[in-house]
Amino acid sequence: MSNRKAQPKKGSKDKLPKKEKSLKPKMGLADSTKKIESADEVAVQINLKKERKILKAFNGLSPREWTLLSRNVWSDLSSPRHKRHLQHGAVFPVKLADRLIQMYTGEGDLVLDPFAGIGTTLVAAKRLKRNSVGFELNPEFANLAQEWFQEESNDLFSVEAERQELVVGDCRSVDSILKENSVQATITSPPYANFIQRSIADRAKTHKKSRIVLHNNSRVRQYSENQNDFGNLDYEEFLHESKLLFEKILKVTKPNGYAVWVVKDYRLPPKRPYISMHSDLAQVAQEAGWLWHDLIVWDQNEQRSLVLLGYPSRFYTNQNCSFLVVLRKDV
Repeated sequence: MSNRKAQPKKGSKDKLPKKEKSLKPKMGLADSTKKIESADEVAVQINLKKERKILKAFNGLSPREWTLLSRNVWSDLSSPRHKRHLQHGAVFPVKLADRLIQMYTGEGDLVLDPFAGIGTTLVAAKRLKRNSVGFELNPEFANLAQEWFQEESNDLFSVEAERQELVVGDCRSVDSILKENSVQATITSPPYANFIQRSIADRAKTHKKSRIVLHNNSRVRQYSENQNDFGNLDYEEFLHESKLLFEKILKVTKPNGYAVWVVKDYRLPPKRPYISMHSDLAQVAQEAGWLWHDLIVWDQNEQRSLVLLGYPSRFYTNQNCSFLVVLRKDV
């Protein structure tokens, strides 16, 4: 007997078995329309989010860039000094000015430095397509700044700025030179009252072999003998004059604009073992109408050697950091 299955005859009513029907319900027109609308809504939401991010970033930073710059302790800013830096003695790195300008301004904004020195802030501003105005009382430093500006202009890859102006004179005239509500951010490091004279003696005695001197070629010198120089004022007078300057800078600053002052605390033992210059300046700034917005610590331990202080009777820590007092013009 043959094992071959019988084939249905042609015209027979027997049919091949049907495939099992899918258990998934068929998508109707309404469901299909909903799916399309849902996809469109997602796309719209994504675009809106992107637009909102761009609109909120007054400084042009992406959300990732914004977040990465939000650390409040910085230890990566040291850089070797140029010969012009040695002639000034207390210049903060261009990298510091770069970062602050990126954080608190956008392209085309106006940046102010009332204590311009050799022009670090103004150079950084131009490289980042910002406009800038600085004030420098000492003609020697102003000349060094102009030389630096010229070197930057001679660079084939230099960026043009609509305004890069250095006023050789007293910063107390800032409100007579700049328009009201015109400055987006002030980036500066003021003279530390007449503490500079103490620092000169301290460097010669205590820090002459520290890394900040040997590795970074840092130097300290008296800025000038001009009686109007903030660096020749005693501390209480320095704070008083700073308050008056804060009032003038507030006047020329845009609503929600910023001011960042880079300062270092001091010691005058035994009568004044600790002088909190950063908080004293923040206090007079608030009295002048500013809002104390933030505080950033610039850690310089890697650039300074530890020294023995107060041994064996009084224990002192090494003050190897600076403070960035961030102020904002409240609306």
